[in-house]
Amino acid sequence: MIGRITRAIRRRVGPAEWEYVPEGWARATADGASPLRGWDVDSVAQAYGTRLPEFERLVGGTEPLAIPTSASVAGTPPNVNDQNTILVFAYALTRAWARRGEDAVSVLDFGGGFGFSAFLARALLPEAVAVDYHVSEVPTVCHAARRAVPSVTFTSDAAFDGQHFDLVMASNALQYVSDWESTVRRLVGANERLLLLAAVPTVASVPSFVVLQRTRGYRFDTEYLSWVFNRDELVDAVTTADGSLALEREFLQSARPEIPRAPEPPHTRAFLFERRP
Repeated sequence: MIGRITRAIRRRVGPAEWEYVPEGWARATADGASPLRGWDVDSVAQAYGTRLPEFERLVGGTEPLAIPTSASVAGTPPNVNDQNTILVFAYALTRAWARRGEDAVSVLDFGGGFGFSAFLARALLPEAVAVDYHVSEVPTVCHAARRAVPSVTFTSDAAFDGQHFDLVMASNALQYVSDWESTVRRLVGANERLLLLAAVPTVASVPSFVVLQRTRGYRFDTEYLSWVFNRDELVDAVTTADGSLALEREFLQSARPEIPRAPEPPHTRAFLFERRP
């Protein structure tokens, strides 16, 4: 009887949000596997567009800067986790501006959605500081964002290769790239002064592994694979990419996704790397 009830509940509510994927990225191409839609879908772009007016209003007001910069949720009460993420960005942005020593700063935001952090940058810095903000995103999001946020430059694929920025950041983004080591090298190559990796799920005692997240409980219905990084493996990849970056500051962040049967529970962190003179 209990077994029948449990199976009925599972059929009604569907599979869990998080799943440990021991075969890693091979899941995406496995015979018989359901196709993974990932981030390059209309529902993600639509969710960002729906959130845009609300985000602009909140940044321009007097409420706490404690709101998510993702597309997944709206109407969320201010919370410490999102405030932490924004303060980490503020720390990195102001240091990059100070390192440049001029009334200007340039930012590359890898996986930055509709460029919500560009509005934060404008609110955080003095009005006289010119902010040259670039977002690297999937084509579907870029297409919609260019019309909605003309003040930000949106590019996809490898369009930022060969360019240099005062601050390069990937917040809640690097883990969704299968060949993350190659992406790290590209981000390091585009970095002039500081590199920020934020909202990164990490573990300490096991190698990096892969998980699947389903988003039916959020504002878009898709699913994607992502990495949970071994903390030392990630830091070493950045600092050895061209030998010029050193870890300047590490931040603890409060998000701790619960992933059944994962080798180790992940803890979200942020890392700020500084280019040596």
